[in-house]
Amino acid sequence: MPLTDCAETREMLQHLFPGILFASNVKPSGQRLVYFCSFCDTTEIEPQRKWVDWGEVVLKVSEGVHPAVIARMEKERELLNELDSPYFPRLLHADVFSVDPVTDERFRNHLFITIEERVGGQTLQDCRPMFARESACAGLVARLVDGLKLLWNHPQRIIHRDLKPENILIRSNGVPVIIDLGIVREEGTAGVTATHAPLGPCTPAYASPEQLKNEKRFITYKSDFFSLGVIAYELLAGANPFKPDPHEPMDLLVNRVVTLDPPTLFSLGRASTRFSSLIERLMAKEPYLRPRTVADLSRELNAITGEM
Repeated sequence: MPLTDCAETREMLQHLFPGILFASNVKPSGQRLVYFCSFCDTTEIEPQRKWVDWGEVVLKVSEGVHPAVIARMEKERELLNELDSPYFPRLLHADVFSVDPVTDERFRNHLFITIEERVGGQTLQDCRPMFARESACAGLVARLVDGLKLLWNHPQRIIHRDLKPENILIRSNGVPVIIDLGIVREEGTAGVTATHAPLGPCTPAYASPEQLKNEKRFITYKSDFFSLGVIAYELLAGANPFKPDPHEPMDLLVNRVVTLDPPTLFSLGRASTRFSSLIERLMAKEPYLRPRTVADLSRELNAITGEM
């Protein structure tokens, strides 16, 4: 049985983290349980416990039912430990557990648990009207590129691979925070995802054609470029260009991403010629037709936002 949110799971987490207080908002995320929680003060009886000072946090629990799951979580932990940026959440704790510290019983599977700061604000999905104007949208994309540079220019050339409105949080000061690095991949590597999967790991409505065709040798930072283009298009046009109906079959969605060139934002009266052209190039079907380098994209966005 997979790990689920239940009384037994919460009791187990209370053994691992004495003083944990679960908030009412609990949600699944892929193969992980995700809890919003905080900690009461137990330092009098357990002075080594420092997590009482962390405030509200996000606790993610993953069972190591497959080495690939642990590998993805380890990579996310390593990245968050390296990144020191307002564009990514702070990693407060990460560990692998195999034994219940109270009962001394072995867990049926290793548990990989991370605790991150809980970023105040809303997901981009929930505050899309804030970015329905061209200047606000362009400014958001420019900030996202500034954050994603830390991945794309990383020595290991990291690709996010799952950029979408639900994975972007907007702080109260307007700064975006990029979350869910669980499927990041080094450019040019085989990754840790099963090669027999018909699609690469992604959210199809925001994924690039090369991801949906699982053409791993072509998946680079330019795949993230495509996702940013789709996000910007959706913010300005009011609908995803490839998924107007959320109930459509997957094969129709995939075919649209791979073959359909949606109307330009300029033709819809939603963006200037220059910004519309950039979004059109970001969503080009072939990676070589997208902006050539990260620096080129940054320069063009800075020029566009500087004119607004």
